[in-house]
Amino acid sequence: PAVATKIALHLSRFRRFFEDAYGHDRLSICLQRDVVAWQRELSAQGLAPATGNNHLASLSAFTSWVHSAAPGLFPLKDPTKGVSELGLPPLEPRSLSEAQVRSLKNLCDRLPRLSPKKGRRWAGLDAEPHAYRRPWRDRALVFLLLSTGLRREEVVRLDLDQIDPHTPEALRRGKRATISGVQGKGKSQRTVFLSSDARSALADYLEKERLGDAGAVGALLVSARGLGARREDGRLSVRAINRILEYIGRLHDAELTDPARRVSPLRPHDLRHTFAFQLARATNADAYELERRLGHRSGRYISRYTNPPEAVAAEYVEGM
Repeated sequence: PAVATKIALHLSRFRRFFEDAYGHDRLSICLQRDVVAWQRELSAQGLAPATGNNHLASLSAFTSWVHSAAPGLFPLKDPTKGVSELGLPPLEPRSLSEAQVRSLKNLCDRLPRLSPKKGRRWAGLDAEPHAYRRPWRDRALVFLLLSTGLRREEVVRLDLDQIDPHTPEALRRGKRATISGVQGKGKSQRTVFLSSDARSALADYLEKERLGDAGAVGALLVSARGLGARREDGRLSVRAINRILEYIGRLHDAELTDPARRVSPLRPHDLRHTFAFQLARATNADAYELERRLGHRSGRYISRYTNPPEAVAAEYVEGM
């Protein structure tokens, strides 16, 4: 359904462009020059080249189907044939440096101390956290992303029983924990491992917060009970994960004076890139292991994930 919705959006944009140009939407006059002009229009609107290429792919699939069903409809055959994709810019790495990871982990360990209610009423008291703030969950989310490189959609779909072991006591005592059956793109599945920091953070969350919010819900990370925007299954939404990381990023940067160590805006993919770079360094850039743990088969994107941060690349040159 999500893919179908996206394709429909792309085609509706072409239809509006075509109607603005000709005053109607009859495909029987569509030519290759119209498709090329639409490409230029998308670029002029500020859309990224990759997004423009996705639009072209949607239109090409549609016009190919039309041409196969009605070969004589187009005056000069399929108008998308021969239209080249837009060139893509170099993929820049977005991983955090070791110093940024260290200070980010430090902040996350202190999140429970930063979450109590504020104001004169609570001054000097051991105040409770805000009703809907979940510092132990948010800390677990950051450590989970740093430890596994999961995409935000994959985190949203995680269930507690996918973690082995999945009790606080076993997570603290065990030397290894896995998350199995992670559903990636293209219906792929993979297994990822949890670091000692992630195991400890998840154990704290399960013990101190999740039990009161989850009830019979099977999701691993859940929204606060009673929250108006809470989904029926209790799961965090993709948008909620974005907001949590943006908030943590702002807290992190508020304590720093060095602009080079700031992380805002902190995004889930920044932590995925960080995991990939660290995994590449630990495995000597083993392509098979990177594909298995990242759930990505594109060599282009694997190379992007494993490129060093600018600060690290500068150190390489400095030592030459």
